[in-house]
Amino acid sequence: MATSASSGSGSGSSSGSSSSSTSSNNNNKGKDKRKDKGKGGRRQDEVWVHFTQSERDSHGHASAICNFCQESFSRGEITALQGHIANHCMEAPINLVRQYQTVLEVKQTNPIPSKKRKGLEGQTYLDDFHDTAGPLPQGRVDRIDRALVKFFVCCGVSFRVVESPFFIDLLKELNSAYNPPSRDILSNRLLENELGYVNSRVSKELDSMDNLTIGTLI
Repeated sequence: MATSASSGSGSGSSSGSSSSSTSSNNNNKGKDKRKDKGKGGRRQDEVWVHFTQSERDSHGHASAICNFCQESFSRGEITALQGHIANHCMEAPINLVRQYQTVLEVKQTNPIPSKKRKGLEGQTYLDDFHDTAGPLPQGRVDRIDRALVKFFVCCGVSFRVVESPFFIDLLKELNSAYNPPSRDILSNRLLENELGYVNSRVSKELDSMDNLTIGTLI
């Protein structure tokens, strides 16, 4: 009887140890899954693989240093990092450059659709051409933003004009529901997106050409 009791006690201890071990493993797996997530539980963008991230500031923003050319960014915004590799970094592998040019091209050609209203493909509405009481659909905002970038770049207009009260008044007269971007957003995120789109299209055009000769005018 004593032997049986001892055996039973040993079995219970072993079961408890196994249960504790399983629980510990599950906790470790949970930590591993959370390890790749940034602030707020969101998973970090894969572009961070190519940058060294520093400590975050009081606003939750981290600075970054490019692993290829060592250029530093005081604020590691995803679009700015993607745009650096796609448009500016001279040390990044060409396949990586093309990859991020494609990423930016997709952003420009596939704007976020509006969730408020669904209709037939290609269908237009009156408020596509006139002011609306509510905010503009994100897709419409993206199209206006792109047109704004092209205007500033192709006409050689200073980016600071976008914050001029007279320019803002002009935009409000054209469409009162549109809120123009700040100079910082226009000259960084929006410009990098458009530049990546253009570079991607140029690369594809060059790849499709046969017997192409590039020279300089004398």
